Amino acid sequence: MQNSVPKRRLQRPAKDQNRLIKTFNQVLARHLLTMAIIAGICIFISIESFANSIYLKPLTSSPVFYFFILTAISLFFIFFYSKRGHKIEWIHVAWLTYLLFISVVEEFAFRMMLPILLSGTFGMMSAVLFSNFLFAFIHYVTLRWKLINCVVAFIGGLGFSRLLVSTEDIAILILVHYFFTFLNTPLPPERR
Repeated sequence: MQNSVPKRRLQRPAKDQNRLIKTFNQVLARHLLTMAIIAGICIFISIESFANSIYLKPLTSSPVFYFFILTAISLFFIFFYSKRGHKIEWIHVAWLTYLLFISVVEEFAFRMMLPILLSGTFGMMSAVLFSNFLFAFIHYVTLRWKLINCVVAFIGGLGFSRLLVSTEDIAILILVHYFFTFLNTPLPPERR
């Protein structure tokens, strides 16, 4: 008898199919909610640091520039869907919206605010390492990612942290995160 439990590219195997993340709603409830709460707490604790951050200045000084980049990325996603033969449905638009929102939330929380909050106590390097470890660990728990994928998320997070320091531009970081998250997971669980 063949195992009828479907394999997921990013998820750890599960003997019980009910443990797998199989729906968009599960992703929203488990991952987005967790990340949004963490980002909200980080921003709330340090609202003044958030509002006065040098990382927001490029976005606030040139919002039209970022709007055009976001539009170009969105057009690429639509082109990607059409080339792959996907008829664009509401779930695709909802998924793209989720990917943008999770990119915003994760970058604000794990690349910008959490390291700033922790750096006074632990130093910036330790704060960045801990923040990216927490980022990867949350993917392990909420999305049931395989360990190797979490290691890649940790290393990618370190790269994003470096990009933020070198550009001082959270908006570019969010857009890069959005683009690569789409390439990693272009479809919601129901469409894979």
